[in-house]
Amino acid sequence: MPLMKRKGWKIWTTVLLIAGMVLACTHCSVRSLVYLPPQPKDKTAYLQKRAEWEPHRRTFHREGASLSGWLIEKKGQPLLVYYGGNAMDISMMLPYLDQFPHAKLLVNYRGYGLSTGSPTEQAIMGDSLAILDDVLKETGRTPDDVILVGQSLGSGVATQIASVRNVKKLVLLVPFDSLLETARDLFPYLPVKLILPDHFRSDLAAPKVSCPVSILAAGSDEVIPPAHAKRLRDCFSTPVNYQEFPGAMHNTIWHSPGFDRAFAKSIGY
Repeated sequence: MPLMKRKGWKIWTTVLLIAGMVLACTHCSVRSLVYLPPQPKDKTAYLQKRAEWEPHRRTFHREGASLSGWLIEKKGQPLLVYYGGNAMDISMMLPYLDQFPHAKLLVNYRGYGLSTGSPTEQAIMGDSLAILDDVLKETGRTPDDVILVGQSLGSGVATQIASVRNVKKLVLLVPFDSLLETARDLFPYLPVKLILPDHFRSDLAAPKVSCPVSILAAGSDEVIPPAHAKRLRDCFSTPVNYQEFPGAMHNTIWHSPGFDRAFAKSIGY
């Protein structure tokens, strides 16, 4: 091989290797934005803080993972299933949801709280569907007795589940139309489709949802701009009650005037 060709080959090989390393590092960085699993440093202290709900704590086993959660059964009441955000230990919702009479199912994703394993879209969806079906069988319920609530990342989970199970209602808090499109807005100069591990295409699942839908969006959302919630709203073929809270940010929507009333109404209380 001529000297110049050998030098050219080495240069391009080096460029490709560097590009590959950059993409790999970026992939890890983007992945950390999708999944930020909070895990307690002290398991005993964690359980003590949640001692009030200890009788309802459950562990579900699936494909080598132990999934920690809570099942609070209330006979004669609909089952509210809550799917949390990317950096959210689902147990933080227990005190807030206690004010409602519904039966409740809250389970941490793989790697979150006391759940083991690593989170991926495929694993989260497989786990969530299997656990819901098991609980329905255990409690003698049918899907039309279920209200799905998904917050942020959890909106992608809840929407996909509602597209394959005929549930009573779907409630979405600060949702996206697609994690892929949201990431493209955040990183406009990166090849997001190549480096984003999971896409959570709620926009593709939404047309298959047959139940009423409520969307509560934050008007000043700095993580998922409300334009994504509006795009998702327009993807549903069923009635959508859309409400946007002016000035609210991604994690402060809970403090917005009228939010508690809107949430209670969305779950039928």
